[in-house]
Amino acid sequence: MTLSPHRDTLAVVIRTYKAAVTTLCRRAGRDDFAWQRNYYEHIIRNEGELNRIRQYIIDNPSRWERDRNNPIRSR
Repeated sequence: MTLSPHRDTLAVVIRTYKAAVTTLCRRAGRDDFAWQRNYYEHIIRNEGELNRIRQYIIDNPSRWERDRNNPIRSR
């Protein structure tokens, strides 16, 4: 018996989104597209935490060149 997440859960939303984006990438000829494994789920408890997370999202793309998961990163 295979257990899958219940309908309307965050896990189902994430899985569905990733599948849809992956399909669009493949159709566009981006056969090299891949997701990083898993995702990080966190409850945001206050305004300060929300602002730190927002800043992380803004800053994160500029760190991609140094990211260990970047397959073309220079070593």
